[in-house]
Amino acid sequence: MHINRVRAKKIYPIISLMLNKLFSFIKHLRLNAYDTNSLEGVNNERLRLLSWAVLTSGFTKLASLIIVVASIRWVSGYLGSERFGLWMTITSVITLLSFVDLGMSNSLVNIVSESFGKRDHQRIHRAISSTLFLLTGLAVIIEAIFLSSFYFVEWADVVHATKPEVVREVAPSIAIYVTIFLISMPLSIVHKVQIGLQESWKSNLWSLLGQLFAIFFLGVAVYFEAGVPFLILAVAGGPAVATLINFGIYFFLERRDYLPKFNVIGSSALTNIGRVGGLFLIMQFLALVGNASDNIVIAKILGLSDVSTFAIVQKLAMILGVSQLFISPMWPIFGEAIARGDYDWAQRALKKIIWVSFLIGALAGATILFFGSQIIKIWVGHPVETSVSLMVGFALYSILMNIGGSLSVYLNNGSFLKRQISIYTLASIVAIGLKIFLVWHWQSASGAIWGTVIGYSIFYVIPAYLMAFPKNKSNLNKLI
Repeated sequence: MHINRVRAKKIYPIISLMLNKLFSFIKHLRLNAYDTNSLEGVNNERLRLLSWAVLTSGFTKLASLIIVVASIRWVSGYLGSERFGLWMTITSVITLLSFVDLGMSNSLVNIVSESFGKRDHQRIHRAISSTLFLLTGLAVIIEAIFLSSFYFVEWADVVHATKPEVVREVAPSIAIYVTIFLISMPLSIVHKVQIGLQESWKSNLWSLLGQLFAIFFLGVAVYFEAGVPFLILAVAGGPAVATLINFGIYFFLERRDYLPKFNVIGSSALTNIGRVGGLFLIMQFLALVGNASDNIVIAKILGLSDVSTFAIVQKLAMILGVSQLFISPMWPIFGEAIARGDYDWAQRALKKIIWVSFLIGALAGATILFFGSQIIKIWVGHPVETSVSLMVGFALYSILMNIGGSLSVYLNNGSFLKRQISIYTLASIVAIGLKIFLVWHWQSASGAIWGTVIGYSIFYVIPAYLMAFPKNKSNLNKLI
């Protein structure tokens, strides 16, 4: 009894602190903007926009959760192990396309947020027009190359498909996903502009509409027991339609002053987009190689069937990563604060985010470790054999993902970006090497997640923290 009272005394202050933070968060959920003529007003306006971004992101994540749960629950039964593995593998391989924009989309976020902090709206307009021009041309070229070489590639061999019905679906599934991605690539700048202007809540609402479209189309496809190509068309097509509508309304009706125009494209804007985009391209490629290659490594070494179990646990970890709701919107907020020279506020905010992210990650990890198997059984509808090493690995990954993500959105800004690449490069090389070695040596899919945990915790998280909080704070301005 005495021990329980002692524990209660320790827990009550934590609960009280969390409630105070929650109420502080809620009070900023107001429609009217704060007066930004004072420093306090600027800080309150950042919190207001962050609050709305977090709230709307929560709804979007809930819709994504429904898609994940529904897709696994509805289709894993009638698709079978190999066809389901094909679906999971294609959606992983498609991550390869995330870097084909040459980092220009993320470059746009940085330029817009920095220019917004300096109130340079002409620079924002030039960056938008230049980015759309470059991405449209790039998408056309890539699609032409893809279609011209499409029939010369044995796509079934690429993913090790063996069953005839699976072999028939591989090529059209890849073609549909790639085409939708390339059509959406230039249109998606509307989301990047809204994020850079700290209007993430608008982007989130349109993304929510796209997820609702996807849920509806997925339900129709499942009702008719459609194959993998139609399932991919349903899930990828919905968000693409919503992005097109968002693009039209935002630039043609809401912000005509930012409407992309050919005559405002300038050489300086193109150079800046290319320079910053090149840095993000390196980061995206490293993230792809070091952190998004799990299913590909497993499929190549162990086969498609082993991908299924790993992918389900991976999806569970992604679902529980709720801290991303407030981590992602902080990227442009940090950029705007740094552009204004408000370094103290940015560092204080980063410390709070790291602490909260750690607590949320620890809670998510404990859920995976102690209740993951039961959740997956209810989720999928039948028991799924998972190893202890796999569950422990993803539990640790939940913490790593949250802390690393918090540091990353801060280091994406200013000259930090260049310095971040060096440590991220080393971490990615180590991680991918460990993944291949551990999956092969253990003959277990758990080796993939342990490679990520070991590589990134030692070679990225620790150096990134030291970079974000240098001992000599007098040199912070030079670092940024």
